[in-house]
Amino acid sequence: MKLVKGWEAEGVTIQEPYKRTIKTIFSPDEDRGSIKELLFTHAILYPHSQTDYHIHDRPELIYVVYGRGICISEGEEIPIQTDVAMWVPAGEKHQVKNTGDESMKLATVFIPGFSWKENIKRCEDAAKD
Repeated sequence: MKLVKGWEAEGVTIQEPYKRTIKTIFSPDEDRGSIKELLFTHAILYPHSQTDYHIHDRPELIYVVYGRGICISEGEEIPIQTDVAMWVPAGEKHQVKNTGDESMKLATVFIPGFSWKENIKRCEDAAKD
């Protein structure tokens, strides 16, 4: 068994306009949590922040640990809150927006796994554009 204490994982903060902190828990290239089958992250979306409107080449499971907001999927807005899980098929354009005054925490899983460094780079590049 591999055990990772999420509160001890270092995060990477993505800058505005998509400000959030992403902590990689398990991934194929994470030293303390190297698992080739998946990429598992925690993301903290700051109040009134959001992810970019994007797609992935693999499916993504998103679970709202706490907070509330909206998920935009292929142009449709869907209210989300604590304890909501979303399955996003590969190639489906999506975005999560924190509409609240408090942070929103998401847990995400990608199968098959890929490099957490690639994931962070995509997020940083989107914030620069």
